[in-house]
Amino acid sequence: MSNFPRVGVLGARSLVGRALVPHVARRPGGVLAVSRAAEVQDRRAGVTWCRPGDPRPADAPAVTDWVSLCPLWVLPEHIAWLEQVGIRRLVALSSTSIDTKADSPDAAERWLADRLAATERRAAAWAAAHGVLLTILRPTMIYDGRHDRTVATVAAVVRRMGWFPLCGAATGLRQPVHAGDVAAACLAAIDHDPPRRCYAIAGAETLTFRDLVERTCRAHGLPARTVSLPPWLWNTCASLARWTWITAAPLAGMGRRMNEDLSCDHAVATADLGFRPRPFTPGVGTLEDEAATPAERSEQLQDE
Repeated sequence: MSNFPRVGVLGARSLVGRALVPHVARRPGGVLAVSRAAEVQDRRAGVTWCRPGDPRPADAPAVTDWVSLCPLWVLPEHIAWLEQVGIRRLVALSSTSIDTKADSPDAAERWLADRLAATERRAAAWAAAHGVLLTILRPTMIYDGRHDRTVATVAAVVRRMGWFPLCGAATGLRQPVHAGDVAAACLAAIDHDPPRRCYAIAGAETLTFRDLVERTCRAHGLPARTVSLPPWLWNTCASLARWTWITAAPLAGMGRRMNEDLSCDHAVATADLGFRPRPFTPGVGTLEDEAATPAERSEQLQDE
């Protein structure tokens, strides 16, 4: 079992996992890709798949280096198993929402920020008690242009409706970071001994939400057509949509966030990790692998 992977990835079917696993697979020993999917069809060289909690073969070496790409609050569920397989280093994804949503007027967003903060503290305490080197990465909005929940959704809405609704001027700042660049940051944290516990990471460009929509449309060959609704009208439509069960999505909060700045400074990650994100590239075909099948998409959502 000398070739048993020494690097493991929790949430291997997640947005970042799809970009990270192929890179780690090319390394000596390959990657132990962990997914809750009942069966995994990906049989590429260098990838060993398992479910969370599967026992490590008795004659296999420890899997010492781990990247956790599942929602941060899910990580504690896997800690006992990670100890059993021999973890010594952990890179875990959190979110800049821990800061940007801490003082939000929306109770659900404040709850999310509190939940992230509490889990980060719990992970740090566990790591200190067990001699595990922990690095937490806090990315801004992650995208790949095909499977994410913002950029890909914008393209899907415009493809269906021919335009995209905006609340007011939609001038809130964004720094979307590509899933491939988040994966690169994870590898850098695994390969180095970063002096800090937490790093904010963001894309190379800062743009308004309106610009994000228009550039996404152009990258997908769609009309960059937007319709701006006054905030009072947006909120009225949002209330009507919920009252009539047209959608359960929190549209009022979505409109408010279009005009909030959700950017951050990633200079520390650049200095310590050599983080060099790409400009905003929302077009199709920006990942190494091909578009996911419906089954793969289902597996990805399980891991996110």
